[in-house]
Amino acid sequence: MQFSQVKGQRELISKIVSLIDTNRFPHAVLFDGKDAYGNLALAIATAQYISCTDRHNGEVCGKCPSCSKYNKLIHPDLHFIFPNTTTKKIDKNNESSLFVGDFRKFVLDNQAYCSLNKWYDFIGSENKQGVINVRDANNIINTLTMKTYESIFKIMIIWNADKMNQEASDKILKILEEPYPNTVFILTTEHKDKIISTILSRVQSITVGPLDDETMYNAIRQYDETLTEEQIGIRIALCEGDFNKIAEIDSEEQAEKTKNFIEINRLAMSYNKNARDIAAFVDVFSKNTRENLKNFLDYFLRTVEKCWLYNNGVKTQVHPLSQTDEKFKNNYPKFITQNNIEGIYKVIEQARKNIDHNANAKINLFDMILKLGYLLEKR
Repeated sequence: MQFSQVKGQRELISKIVSLIDTNRFPHAVLFDGKDAYGNLALAIATAQYISCTDRHNGEVCGKCPSCSKYNKLIHPDLHFIFPNTTTKKIDKNNESSLFVGDFRKFVLDNQAYCSLNKWYDFIGSENKQGVINVRDANNIINTLTMKTYESIFKIMIIWNADKMNQEASDKILKILEEPYPNTVFILTTEHKDKIISTILSRVQSITVGPLDDETMYNAIRQYDETLTEEQIGIRIALCEGDFNKIAEIDSEEQAEKTKNFIEINRLAMSYNKNARDIAAFVDVFSKNTRENLKNFLDYFLRTVEKCWLYNNGVKTQVHPLSQTDEKFKNNYPKFITQNNIEGIYKVIEQARKNIDHNANAKINLFDMILKLGYLLEKR
């Protein structure tokens, strides 16, 4: 992937190029930000730039043997480690190497703007959460002990490094601190706080921020040329610098999120009268995959935060509930106040944490709605 194919991030790319050109690029870096901001795209573009044999003016040539292989993600000195799990095809001893063909296709199909949720759907993980396990860690060590095939550098990209379990993390500590010559680690994460401190101490963290409005404008315009300037402006505000949201705004998935947000709050507002309705809703909603449930609760939290800000006079270009009906849009923000915003945050965050730790989804969601109802009532 060429830097020119990365969405926005021009200032950051300029710094990366300068570090590489002056031989000051660290042996281990962590791109810290959303995948939809360009984490993986930057990681691959950086690796390709390091390996290109004819780079100039801050860009790869795109034509040398190295670039030709990078364009297909098949360079023998480029290695990928990523979250994986057992599936119908890989029913035991799962590890990244068994999925690498699928991973290359997935990344290329999505132009490196990927998401874990879509990756799990792609490999058919069903309701299982992926991890980077000790077999992956052993493969990292074994791979990097070998000589390079064609390039000067061996490059190991670890996508969503926060998914490394404790055993895997402990296993690669030494090689991260004292890597073999001409070895570069590029890690990415959306959840830096979930990476153990001993790993963080061995990498240089580089923050990847949201895409700027100009980049989002061009991307939205390219995605749908029929949109008016006003419609594009609304979408820029809704996307919040997240490239992957461009395709989600008018999608069935987004409509379903909005519908469930409204339904959960409706049930919560009469929590002491309709336990059966709550149970019926939870029975269906809990059948979503754990990643989908966590994704929804992230959306729930962001929406509640926007409603609280809106209710406290922070007006934005787009109403936080612009995709709901007028009655709900006008009334709901009034229920999010200084008296309950902290409590609501804690309830939703705890529900998300419980799901992440494989708690019973039905019980967890039922409890969440009851507690949310109590807090909305005490506004």
